[in-house]
Amino acid sequence: MLATWLYVSTSTLGQNADDEIASIWSIARVRNPELGLTGVLLFSGLHFAQFLEGSDAELKRMKTSICRDKRHTGLLTLQTHPTEQRRYARWALAYAGRATAIDRVLSDALRGHDGRELLDYMDRFVADIC
Repeated sequence: MLATWLYVSTSTLGQNADDEIASIWSIARVRNPELGLTGVLLFSGLHFAQFLEGSDAELKRMKTSICRDKRHTGLLTLQTHPTEQRRYARWALAYAGRATAIDRVLSDALRGHDGRELLDYMDRFVADIC
């Protein structure tokens, strides 16, 4: 059985946001496979959204690290579910750069505490970059 975690948060990054995101992605591409994690990261410039999946123990370990990260604030968990099958098995961490057009989706998810539209967006995003 696998665990999943979907969250949104507000960025605290300033002028060097793109460099910081590149660093996050670079580290995650190596670290996530070592931990058996897969997922998607979205960044609008104002908000982060991330979906991660893997073993419960490794996901908890990553969650602790992410929750302590000072590059964002106001982290809100939208979903945590057990699952039998990975949603993004091909991706250590799918990311395609800053996407300012998704800020409405991320803001709605924060406001409504609902990740369904956000997961639909992530599915379309991953399909487009495949």
